[in-house]
Amino acid sequence: MNKIINQINSLIDEPPQICIVLGSGLDNFTKQLKNKSTLKYDSISGFLETRVEGHSGQFVYGYINSIPILCAQGRFHYYEGHTFEDVGIIIKLFHYYNSKKIIITNSSGCLRLDWEIGDFMLVNKFIDFSFINSNKPKTYLVNESLDDNINIRKGTYTYTIGPTYETKAEIEEIINLGGDAVGMSTFPEYLMCKKLGISPIIISCLTNYGAGLVKKEVLHEDVLKNAENVKLKFSSLIKKIIQNTELQKREKI
Repeated sequence: MNKIINQINSLIDEPPQICIVLGSGLDNFTKQLKNKSTLKYDSISGFLETRVEGHSGQFVYGYINSIPILCAQGRFHYYEGHTFEDVGIIIKLFHYYNSKKIIITNSSGCLRLDWEIGDFMLVNKFIDFSFINSNKPKTYLVNESLDDNINIRKGTYTYTIGPTYETKAEIEEIINLGGDAVGMSTFPEYLMCKKLGISPIIISCLTNYGAGLVKKEVLHEDVLKNAENVKLKFSSLIKKIIQNTELQKREKI
């Protein structure tokens, strides 16, 4: 790990105050950063490679309003053959810098027909629907909130292994369990946060409806397209979260 950190240190001018994992199709946020520098995952000795479309596979460091920010453009997934521990490596690296806030984002399937595609959801609960360590779904509460001036959906993210999308029957069962969104990432990263005593902000971009909810096949290309359609709204949301975090820090001084 120290060897990897030393290579990332060559990228940054000062320790990041905000660290962000960017999900599928959400890479565009890094265009908001000033004085950017990048480091590709495959150029980091001893690091993992991401092979999923929509994940650039690089760290991007830069500034918003003089706040140093480190972004991970692309993440790792259990279905790629990694362990949960492997998938959490980005969170471990973020933890090393003791940043003020870690933000984890994803593109996910929406299970609420009264919500719109392109809406954002703050994750306040997980359902582990992977059945890796248990023969029953298990729930986890996420104790993190946003300021009153940020008005987005709040709900439960359901984790499935992937890489195939869920069946209509699985979607029906997940809805019965209370799931509002479904996806194949983020939960292993949350578990690493929990292990390290980190309270992350977790944001889902709702890019498609779950299988069987509408008469349209779920395709990854549509997920990326719909994430692209809300890139400006997404960037605005993340910038507002960053600004609020900075204001809270100043109030404590």
